[in-house]
Amino acid sequence: MTDSLEVALQQRVDLDRYGSNKRLLFALQLTFDIEDIDTVAATALTDSSNDKACDLLYIDRNAGRVVLAQGYESENAARQQAPAGKAATLHQAVNWLFNKSQPVGVPDALLGAWRELHDALEDDAIGDVEIWYVHNLPESKQVAEEIQAARDAAYAQLGHGYPGNEIDISGTELGRAVLSRRYESSQTPILVSDTFKVKVPGAFVERGDKWTALCTSVPISWLYERYAQHGADLFSPNVRDYLGSRRSQSNINNGIQETVRNEPANLWAYNNGITALVHSFNLDADSLEITGLGIVNGAQTTGAIGSVPAEKIGDESHVLTRFIRCDDPETVRNIVRFNNRQNPTQASDFRSNDGIQRRLVQEFQKLGVVGYSGGRRGGSEDVIRRPGENQLSAEAAAQALAAFHGQSGVAYHEKSKIWEQDAIYSSVFPERVTAEHIVFVASLLRAVELEKTKLGQIDASARTEDQAELFDWLGLRGSIMLAVEAIGHARESLIGAAVSDPYTLRFKKNLSMPKATQAWEPVVETLLAFAPDQLRNPLVTSSLRNRPAVTKALSNFRSQVVAARKHNRETYELFADRVTV
Repeated sequence: MTDSLEVALQQRVDLDRYGSNKRLLFALQLTFDIEDIDTVAATALTDSSNDKACDLLYIDRNAGRVVLAQGYESENAARQQAPAGKAATLHQAVNWLFNKSQPVGVPDALLGAWRELHDALEDDAIGDVEIWYVHNLPESKQVAEEIQAARDAAYAQLGHGYPGNEIDISGTELGRAVLSRRYESSQTPILVSDTFKVKVPGAFVERGDKWTALCTSVPISWLYERYAQHGADLFSPNVRDYLGSRRSQSNINNGIQETVRNEPANLWAYNNGITALVHSFNLDADSLEITGLGIVNGAQTTGAIGSVPAEKIGDESHVLTRFIRCDDPETVRNIVRFNNRQNPTQASDFRSNDGIQRRLVQEFQKLGVVGYSGGRRGGSEDVIRRPGENQLSAEAAAQALAAFHGQSGVAYHEKSKIWEQDAIYSSVFPERVTAEHIVFVASLLRAVELEKTKLGQIDASARTEDQAELFDWLGLRGSIMLAVEAIGHARESLIGAAVSDPYTLRFKKNLSMPKATQAWEPVVETLLAFAPDQLRNPLVTSSLRNRPAVTKALSNFRSQVVAARKHNRETYELFADRVTV
């Protein structure tokens, strides 16, 4: 019998291009509500013949998060467990990746990954490190032990190299059951359907058009018992359940535990409380009966209380609680979205009501391009249920715009600053920017990503020398954004005409994102031939933050494009005929 996770995976044909990494990328997207998984995959996937047992390294400085992952897809789904030996190789990945000493003898692509990680650690920008083993078989004790060994090794390496940093380190086996549960949690707001009774000091009811809520206070002993009984299933509206506690005064979860231990009577005043979805509720005098329980906001509070020793839990301490009953699916999704503390406000959210963004949203709707929200994010359901081809996220659009218009370093290293800093935002999204121009530059980004994917699908032994060199270059961190900037920098040579305002560049016809990407493919294939020689230095010696090195590389690249124009005239002219300035 095929479960809902496997059905969802089968439907995600857009991830088929990643082969055995399909499940791994699905898990990453599901867990962190990633809208544009292709752009993430182009950088985060490190899977190669010499990947040091690291299939994926996802670094999100904005969220303070790192995921080191190994994937495995068994052709025999009847096997009882995934190979423990493959999980054990995560220890190798941890040793070379988290060691503060620069590794010797690793490929440039992995060295770039190491450099990017340690730049973030030096800046104390990372608070969570997760080590994953993602596969399609049942979980097992042997594999769990290997993952925990890798976790402990990471703890030792980071503790030695960065003793002042507060970093949570976890190890997770995302096998068939765990990943299925995570997927079901993203689709089903309430997994716990039991009926509970609790004594409350009083309550009042609020009503909306499609919901009814009861507001009260519940004893923390009741929450403690529910957590002990149901664990993470209580947090089904939250894909990422309880995050754990660090010994830091600034850490919320640790603060909750300290309050429960030392000032239990003050928890009600110190804490924001809990919001939970229920199937029904009924209040009779001081006894409340509820059926179903899914905590939308308060997973950290509940988990922290559930982690305190039982002898510290008393009935005198309460937590403010809202129980919401709602049968309308869209309203439920919005309740989860706007209450869910696991989806913190991002920089792009603050621009979603900007006049430029509102206009662009309307323009994209007219073009038939879906997914552009103007910076405002949807929930995980939006991500999982939007596998259509003609789509574009605001984040990918912003990165493509920044890179094409001369800020590849910002596009790769500091993408949140596009939305946060007025000067950068106005340079990337000037008043004259149009949805047609964004399709033009975003499809270039897609074409570069697709070129890497196509090369990766060729067996290493079958690649020509030129293909192998280009594939290695595309594996360097930041290479894809640099390629977009380089092609943008050579725009006049490519178009064969003066371009006084590059923001006017667009395709003559209204092309879907796939069709626009296809229009770029011959040009990208031709121009990327110059990349390994002309665009390598800034990526292997420093980073895209080294602007003088980038500028020199761009100049050399454009010179090559000009020199090769006669040889590639037909390719250039065919493309130019499709473009208007």
